[in-house]
Order: sequence, then structure tokens, then C-alpha cells
Amino acid sequence: MLFAPDPARAAVDDPELDRLIRAERLRMLFAPTLQVAVVSALCAAALGLVVAAGNDWRNLPWVAGWVVLCVLGSLLRIGHWRAYLRASDRASPRWLHSLSIVCAVHGAAWGLAGLLVPVEDLVTNAAIVATLVGASAVSTFTLQAHLRPNLATNLPMLTPVALMLLTRQDVLGVFGGMGTLTLLGVMLFESRRAERRITELLWLRFLTDRISKERAEALQLARRNSAVKDQFLATMSHEMRTPLHGILGLSRLVRERLPNRPGVLQESHHQLELIEHTGEHLLEIISDVLDYSRIEAGKLQMDAALINLRPLIVEALDVLQVTAQDKGLRLLTDVRLPPTCWVWVDGARVRQILTNLVGNAIKFTERGEVRVTAQLASRDGADTGSFTLTVEDTGEGIPADQLGQIFEAFHQVDGSFGRKHKGTGLGLTISREMARAMGGDIRCRSVLGEGATFVFEAPMPLRAGVVDAATLPQGAPHPAGSPMSEPADDVGDAGPAQAAARVLLAEDNPVNALVAEATLANLGLMVTRVEDGRQALKALQQVPPPFELVLMDCQMPGLDGLEATRRLRRWEREQGVPMTPVVALTANALAADRDRCLAAGMDGHLAKPFRQEELADVLQRFLPQYPRPAEPIGG
Repeated sequence: MLFAPDPARAAVDDPELDRLIRAERLRMLFAPTLQVAVVSALCAAALGLVVAAGNDWRNLPWVAGWVVLCVLGSLLRIGHWRAYLRASDRASPRWLHSLSIVCAVHGAAWGLAGLLVPVEDLVTNAAIVATLVGASAVSTFTLQAHLRPNLATNLPMLTPVALMLLTRQDVLGVFGGMGTLTLLGVMLFESRRAERRITELLWLRFLTDRISKERAEALQLARRNSAVKDQFLATMSHEMRTPLHGILGLSRLVRERLPNRPGVLQESHHQLELIEHTGEHLLEIISDVLDYSRIEAGKLQMDAALINLRPLIVEALDVLQVTAQDKGLRLLTDVRLPPTCWVWVDGARVRQILTNLVGNAIKFTERGEVRVTAQLASRDGADTGSFTLTVEDTGEGIPADQLGQIFEAFHQVDGSFGRKHKGTGLGLTISREMARAMGGDIRCRSVLGEGATFVFEAPMPLRAGVVDAATLPQGAPHPAGSPMSEPADDVGDAGPAQAAARVLLAEDNPVNALVAEATLANLGLMVTRVEDGRQALKALQQVPPPFELVLMDCQMPGLDGLEATRRLRRWEREQGVPMTPVVALTANALAADRDRCLAAGMDGHLAKPFRQEELADVLQRFLPQYPRPAEPIGG
């Protein structure tokens, strides 16, 4: 580069950086022009008066001519500066060339001062030399951004006076002349050093500015890409969950209605179960990918609620017990929790961690057993307990060199195409991040060939310590994770003699509508279906309200479920009628989707695909007179 202080530091030629440095150096050279020109003219006039007065005004015409030349030099500098300010190509090299010429003219005008007086006039000579040295110092300081205009100014300014002193041919003249030339050399040398420092500082400044700009642009691009990625994930989640809901729902409906008799019917029954298991496995993969994406984006959130911890643990282990039995393993459980153990925690995340850890242990254990211990330690009077879940297996174990990597995303001990155990390799990564989001962690210890032990620990705020369920407020909804109980008599009669509740189903997908209608019918409800938000509004905007509950899809043609709910809530406020509960029944399964649904005025959110039991839980919440059946109807 033309202005690079050290070519080794500029790894590649960068014309843009070179242009920026050149432009800034020229700006620094021109910036003090007006002040320097005005002071130069005033100093020339003052020196002219001193010289003329010291020689009885005998050489006044010569002195006046010199002052005029200096003033003209200042005016030339000012005119050149104004032309530079008006120019659009201020980074052009021609400005450096023209400035050097103008500075040479101005310096030469000042240098003529050395020829104004006879050599024997020591006082006048001293005044002239002192003024010229001062002018040279000012020029060196104001033109330090580049050596060329500095040299063009100082060389013609000091050389004549140095020669004038040398012509005295005495000790004073030789000493003065050589001292002046030495000073000229020192100032030019320092000017060159200053030029290098300035150039390096400018190089660092513009490089830093560029890096900052690139970082800002990269951050903006990353945010834009993150938003696009989030939108893509939300869209793909919806588009995958929608058909998957139809597949799982229809297979369950057909299996429940298909007699399980020996022969073809039993074989078909088994095949439908395989379809369900395969679909559920696909759903787990989709959920893992979405969870990992949220973790990667720093958007993993914990939704703490008051839950009864023991039933949550027991129910999750009951499901895993079936998986272990199918594989011929013993699942030994030791749940050291009281029957009622109320804690504030995200129950779904705790269940997910437990399922991942125990499921992994079952998957990687070919024979023997998996032992699970759960306990909650708390001191008397403490408002937070320490929950510990220990999962031990008699499986293959983990090599010592792999222990530090098993929590990395997509990592598996056997990563070959021929590996026995399938999966995304995200389960442990997601579980550990969830544990850390709760303020805890997951640790692992293992000996190859002797199995592995995973320990999940997390603090869990207690509800007034470990308490009995009887202390819950009367009429309060049951916390997530607690077993559904029959409604108390003082809440209202819930006998089967009551008329079936009327439910409006807003669903545009015919397959999903068929699944939902059949499931609701199994639960003993009267269902009316509409295909978009406008039809839903038309059906709901009646007095008195014709439905006890609305199950609303979010993405529908014409008018989507969110806007339909907003308009319904506005109409209800205007009419002064009770609000009909609206539950989002949608494949938009992200936490942000649930927040948007609630913000639109909906009362709940159920993500597709869902089980009949999950839908029954929602109905139990909003239609308490219809408790969840002990087992699916028609099974």
C-alpha cells in the first residue's frame, strides 16, 4: 500500500484502506491552513517592522517587498485550501502534489528574510534566525502528517539563513549556520517519524472501524438469519406436525375400534401400534431438533408451575417400565418422595430429562437392569429443596476418552453408519442445558464394560415445604403433574345425567378435523365444525353463547384463529356477554406460539399431535363436569 507504515502488517493490498488513509492524511495537512496562513502574515509584518527599524528604515522597500511576498504566500495557501474544500476528490494524490508546490512557494518567501540585512548586523540576524526557526517548528508540527510538504516548506525557509550565517566566516557564523542546518535535519527526521506514527495510527483506526462495522453487520445478519431460522423452524414444525397429527390420530382411532382378535385383525392391530410408535418416534426427533434450536439461539425458557413431583416421576417411570420390559430388562425404581410433594418447577422439562436419561440407559443396556433413584432433600424451614435423580445401568459403559464429549450436540460413542443404537445425539445435550437452566446440572461417571451412572441435580423451591394436598386452596386447579381427581361435590354435580357440552371446532384440515371430531365424540361431547375464522365468528356471535368451549386452529384461510379470537373478545366486551373459553388446537408448538395465542385472548394451548388423554386434560380444565375417562372409550 502507498501509505502502509509496515508492508508486512498489511497482508494483502487494500485499495479502500489506502484511500481512507490518504484522504485522512490530506485532511490533517489542510486542517490548520487558515490559522497558519493568518499567523504567518502577521509574523512577517512584525518581523519586517523590526528589521526596518533596526536599520534606520534604510532598506524599507526591500523589507516591504518581502512582507508582501509572505502575505501573498499566505493568500496562496488560503486559496488552495478553499479549492480543496470545494473538491469532490479530496483523496486524489494531486492534492498532495499541489500542496507541496504551494508550501515550497510559501517557504521560499519566508527564506528570503535571510537576505534582507548585511551580515555584520548581529542583532537583526538574531531576530531573523529566531523567527525563521520558530516558523519552521510550526510548519513541522502542522505538516507532520506527510514529509513531502514539510520538506517543501522547511528546506527553502532555513537554507538561505544558514548560508547567510556561514558567509560571516567567523566562529559565530559557522556555529550558527551549522546549527541551523542541523536543526533542519533533525526536524525533517522527526517529521518522517511522525508521518510513520500517524500512518500506523490511521491504519489501526480504519482497520478497527472496519472490524467494528463488519461485526455490526455480522450481528445484524446473524439476527436476521436467526429470525429467518426461527420462522423456518416454526413453519417446518407446523407443516410436519399437521400431517403427523393426522397419521397418529387416525391410527389410534382405527386401532381402538378394531377388534383385537386372532388372525388378520390381531396382525392389523399390531401394525397400527407400530405406526403409532414410529410416528411418536418421529415426533420426539422433531421436538429434540426444536429444543436444540431454542438452546442454540439462547431462547430456552423454563415455565415454572406448582406441581406434585411424586406423581410426575411415577407416571413417567411407569411408561418407561413398559419399554424396559419389552427389551427384557429390569427397571428398578426407588422414589423417595412423599405422596404429596409440591414444588415450583417446569414439570414438562423434568419429565423430559427423566425420560431422556432413563430412555438412554435402557437403549444402551442389552442385559441386566436399570436402577432409578429419585429423592428431594430439604432442611426444616428451608424454602428450597435439592432434587436428585440417579440413573444407573449395567450396559456397555463409556470409554474414558469419550466422557468429556457425550454432552456435545450430535455426539454418539459409536458414530458409524453401522451403529446399533439410532438417534439424533441431542438427548443428553438438551437435558444438560435444561438442567442448567433450572440452576442444576447433569454429571456422568462410567467404567467401560461396567455400565454408566448419570446424576441430575437441581434446586426446587418448595411450596411451604413438603406439604399435603389438602393445603391447596379450595377450587384451585390441580397443578401440572398431579393426578386428576374427581371434582369435589361443592364445585358442582358432574354426573352423567347432565347434557353433553357443546364444542365448536374450527379446523380447515379435513384429516385433522376427522381425528378431533372422533376424539371429542369419544369423550361424550357435541361437536360443531367450521373451516375458517369467519365461520367461527358467525357461529359464536350469538346471545346467549351457543358453545361452552371453542377449539381453534391458528392457521386457517381467510381469517386465522388469532384474529378471530381477537374479534370475538372485542365483540364479547361490547355486548357484555360472558367470554367463551377458546383453546388453541394447533401444530404451532413453540413457546412463542403459545404466548401469541394467549396474547390474542385465548385461554389455553394444545399442540398437535396430541393424545386423547391430553385433550381430556384440557376439557377437564374448562369443562370440569366432564372428568377424564379411566381409559379411551371404544378401545
